[in-house]
Amino acid sequence: MIRLIILVAVMVAGLAFGPEASGNKGYVMISLGNYTLESSVTSAVILAILFYGLLLIVEWVLARVFGLRRKTLGWYGSRRRRKANQQTVAATLAFAEGQYSQAEKLMVKGARNSETPLLNYLSAAKAAQARGDDSRRDQYLLQAQEEHPKAELALTLTQTQLQIEQGQYESALATLESLRSLNPRHPMVLDQLRQVQLARQDWTALLELIPVLHKVGKLTPKQEEELTRQAWVGRLQQGANEADTLAAIWQAMPKKLRQDPELLLGYGRQLRSLQGDQAAADLWLDALRRDASPQLLAELPRLRLDDYQPLLTLLGKMQDKPGAQAALAQICLLAGQLDEAQRLLEIALAQAPSAALYHAMGQLMDKRRLTNKANEYYRQALQLAGI
Repeated sequence: MIRLIILVAVMVAGLAFGPEASGNKGYVMISLGNYTLESSVTSAVILAILFYGLLLIVEWVLARVFGLRRKTLGWYGSRRRRKANQQTVAATLAFAEGQYSQAEKLMVKGARNSETPLLNYLSAAKAAQARGDDSRRDQYLLQAQEEHPKAELALTLTQTQLQIEQGQYESALATLESLRSLNPRHPMVLDQLRQVQLARQDWTALLELIPVLHKVGKLTPKQEEELTRQAWVGRLQQGANEADTLAAIWQAMPKKLRQDPELLLGYGRQLRSLQGDQAAADLWLDALRRDASPQLLAELPRLRLDDYQPLLTLLGKMQDKPGAQAALAQICLLAGQLDEAQRLLEIALAQAPSAALYHAMGQLMDKRRLTNKANEYYRQALQLAGI
């Protein structure tokens, strides 16, 4: 635009001053070394204008030539990008169909001309893992990092997640602990640590991690409660072979969990295997005084004690509770109080028949040497049990 304005200005000036200059042509001499150029002012101005016009023409020709080259290169570049996109789409479909080798090859080919090679290499890494090639997986992740150095944390977390999915917990743990030292409250780092500790059954480490997970928003209150419960159950199971260790774990457990019927039931069973039934009876009696749990009441007849009187006394006071009368009937049978046991069993069977009650009635008939009646009760117990 500026050049056009200059040309117009020169032409206007020529029209304005041309007639006057024609009568007074003036003189121009240019000397360069041994060469001398002489001309009138008018001729010099015309030559300068022509030379400038020639320069514009040359510039236009060159622009057209190089513009064509750029367009040609652009066409080839667009073609390569389109092909890369097609390869990426084909690779995605192959991965979805389970053709992991084909998906991997296409992803790598597409990465060369892709606008997002990082995503191609990430997908290739997942395909390599899917076919069990961990070394190729790590190679693609390294190439992805070279394409996008600023994505180091994201790519490292991708690698650890793939390691977790592959069961490579020790490798993942070492990397995650290093990441946590640099990013102590990073939600994804903490969540992957949770996955590793669950898989390794490292319940102590998991219990330390749970409050942090809740603070960073990776656990709802309900999830926190369930995970905490799972971790304490796991700790109890790990300490099941030594009475002192088991007792220490139980005492370290939050009070709310120590009142949980399922945990009381499990802990009592472990006590039975280590210290005998009396230890479990003491635990369950104390718990039943606070809450008449049907689960614990149903477990009482399994106890084999020297003295059943504490159980009989407690159950006698709570017969109105669900399951208490049935438990009392079976404890009376164990204590040798056959008449009372039969009376209570008949009442309990009339109210809510069960395989356990029919089996207890069969045992009672056996003790009275009424074999036919005993066998009939045993058959009914088997029918209710689905055997």
